[in-house]
Amino acid sequence: MRTCHDGSTTPDRMVRVMGLAGSSRLAHRKAGTNKAGPNRARGRDGRIVASILFIIPDDRIFAHRHRPLLRAAHEAELTPMVAAPPGAGRTAIQEAGARCIPLTCEPGRRSPLALARAAQELKGVIQAHKPVIVQVQGIGTLLAGALAARLAGHERLVCAFNGLGLLAAQANAFGDGMRLAARLFRSAMLDRPGTRLVFDNPDDAALLAPGSNGAAVSIILGAGVDPLIHSPEPMPWSPPLKLAFASPLLWVNGPEIAVEAIRRARAAGAEVMLSLIGAALPPGRRAVPAATLQAWSRQPGVGWFAPPADPAQIWRQHHALVLPSRGGDGLPGLMTEAASGGRPVLTSDVGGCGSFIRDGIDGRVTPVNDASALAAAMVELARAPSLVERMGRAARERVLGGYTERDVMNGHKKLWRAMLTGGPAP
Repeated sequence: MRTCHDGSTTPDRMVRVMGLAGSSRLAHRKAGTNKAGPNRARGRDGRIVASILFIIPDDRIFAHRHRPLLRAAHEAELTPMVAAPPGAGRTAIQEAGARCIPLTCEPGRRSPLALARAAQELKGVIQAHKPVIVQVQGIGTLLAGALAARLAGHERLVCAFNGLGLLAAQANAFGDGMRLAARLFRSAMLDRPGTRLVFDNPDDAALLAPGSNGAAVSIILGAGVDPLIHSPEPMPWSPPLKLAFASPLLWVNGPEIAVEAIRRARAAGAEVMLSLIGAALPPGRRAVPAATLQAWSRQPGVGWFAPPADPAQIWRQHHALVLPSRGGDGLPGLMTEAASGGRPVLTSDVGGCGSFIRDGIDGRVTPVNDASALAAAMVELARAPSLVERMGRAARERVLGGYTERDVMNGHKKLWRAMLTGGPAP
């Protein structure tokens, strides 16, 4: 880290020049209740135990996908705290036994001023509540969370990458520049003792942290799925082969590739149908417009449907998941849920997706942006119902072999234990 002429470090100087130093820290110190601090609680044997602070950008997503981390913290005798802008997931997080710390900033915003404000507020949170471990959840929060930990002098930091976003999805010169900048940031800010980098798939780790020197790298597979809730359902009648595209309707997830593949598969004589499941997202560069979705739904074999109240209904009515992703989402939770429910997956060879699905065993893995290869996979499954059944059983076994909630919880508990005892990263 570069030292300025007045002896301050670059991050400290940045927040001080913007007139932000101290204000958020003072506010959060006033929230303290006693000398021991609000991070203290009694363990099962009466011992005083310490706390872990999760820094997240969206409490709704955290409550939906990462709530098992709160259970893992309790099992590890760590009192969980969650710092996030107040949102729809707050009640569920509190019901899971965590303390919610409301943020006035949005830690996922990347403008310099917003980043400085978020880092300074989070610095105040860390200094006021004194967690023994800070875990920054998601790449969007990483800049502010890591900078705040450095400014607060905090030594034990977990950076959990749940996908790399555009760092992985942009296959062009701009993407190459972003990846170079991310590696430089990692080297300057994260490659140090006491920091752990956690990836949900080995592909993302190889892309962002090849040969990481100071920070230890751990692979904890996905966010975990409950195999009792997502249990196998009987396959629907066939023909036709019914495929579900149930991911967010974003261009990066490749819905137009799935629609084109359906057209080609049907032209080849396959009895196959595609359901696009999901609400139209707010207009933007990344979202598929509602008018486009309506136009697709008028094509033979394609329908656009609202998501059902019971997600299991999707797999009662469909034989397989199709997700021709362009990358960036890590290991999608929907993919592990479909596999746990005994459904094969047709996906593309990108980080997370291609390492989870074993081509020809749990489903089919095709090249990125290749509608012809995806159509050929659809034709193959449409003409071999027994293959669909066999791949579905294999997908279920794949999940049970290391991708359950319990697997993820145990992985984090081992990681935290190693950080507190000075042991090697799992």
